[in-house]
Amino acid sequence: MTDLEKRIYNCWLATTRSKTGKPFKLRKKWEDFTDKPEYSQIKKLAKMFKSYDNININEWFEAPYVVYPEKVQYDLKFYTLMKAYNIFRLYKQKINKTKYTPQEFVKILRKKVDKKQTNI
Repeated sequence: MTDLEKRIYNCWLATTRSKTGKPFKLRKKWEDFTDKPEYSQIKKLAKMFKSYDNININEWFEAPYVVYPEKVQYDLKFYTLMKAYNIFRLYKQKINKTKYTPQEFVKILRKKVDKKQTNI
């Protein structure tokens, strides 16, 4: 398991538990984690965060709690769905006080990635 995957899981764990008022303890032992069903979701998220390295992992997991203030715990699968992307767009609109169309938001997310690819 990579350090990024470990960071993603612990960030998700800390955010979802703290936002719903529950205690949490960061995971430190990873030996059997790759056998768990959650690992496939972590791999998807790691791939996305590598592609869009300008997305802050903490903000990604915090976004639904800012947009929708009810105390619901979102599972890892939720964060791999298109709905999470749309909630992240709404979150950024709320934070930046700017309206983004879905097309504009895709351009913003890709801007840094495109620059990164041209520098290679």
